Amino acid sequence: MRDRWPRNVVIDAADDHDDLCALLERYDETITTGPSKTGCGVDHFVTRENSVHGGISIGFWVIRTDRSETDFSFIDAVAGLPRNTDAQFVEACRESVFPELMAAKEAFFRTHGDVSGQVPCAVTGHLISFDAARVDHAPKTLRDLAWEFRLREGWGSAIPDGIISRPLDAQLETTFVDMNAMVRFTAFHRTHATLRMVSKSVLRSRLLATRAALVRLPVAIS
Repeated sequence: MRDRWPRNVVIDAADDHDDLCALLERYDETITTGPSKTGCGVDHFVTRENSVHGGISIGFWVIRTDRSETDFSFIDAVAGLPRNTDAQFVEACRESVFPELMAAKEAFFRTHGDVSGQVPCAVTGHLISFDAARVDHAPKTLRDLAWEFRLREGWGSAIPDGIISRPLDAQLETTFVDMNAMVRFTAFHRTHATLRMVSKSVLRSRLLATRAALVRLPVAIS
């Protein structure tokens, strides 16, 4: 794909765009330290020449909906390196707010559901059932909120020992072991997160491209 596209030309083929969005999501989930490469959302991708250690390489760049841009290593994304502590911290944050997100989802359907119990998808506008819906963070992702929280706590360079659980055999998720830190994050999330209801079937690329769109019917956390 990289070699098919001329340098600095918008990669506008739908299949290629969707594949790169999926690759970027994989990068964010497994590799990124700090704010996500996706940021506020994907507008398009291009290939560019990169000067690395005195040599030239060709790589992908993502241009976001706010016109900011960054490169990312498709080689690392494909390799799927083991999740580092930063990714594990995001997982702990996700686990800590999951009960509130589920309660917010149930309240949203009770309040906004039609006679058939369906609500409109925030991206497509199509009616969706409870089982077909999920709560999505927009415009800031959960990863970005977790990073902002880390900076507020003074953990920008590293997560202190004793904050999240250590990887163990058969451990399915990382959680907070410092309950005070968990309480602080859930309070931070409750104050700073903006949520919307989307269809699970919506292409991930479309979600990313519309992440900065206005949330007309936000999901409230009580």
